[in-house]
Amino acid sequence: MDDNKHDCPCKRIKCERHENCVACKEYHHASGRKLLTACERIKAKEERKTDEKNEHFTRSRPASRSGK
Repeated sequence: MDDNKHDCPCKRIKCERHENCVACKEYHHASGRKLLTACERIKAKEERKTDEKNEHFTRSRPASRSGK
């Protein structure tokens, strides 16, 4: 995440921290609830999708037999 990001994925356009990644991270991470920023939520979602695809691929693929 860039500090001067101008393509902020956050839908809260009127937020005073919109497009200010440093302030956004400070606000969300200072909370005792450990809220994720919009950037972090999107990244986590992409990682979950990648993990699910890899898991599905390894489960559906038969184990290779070495030595034959």
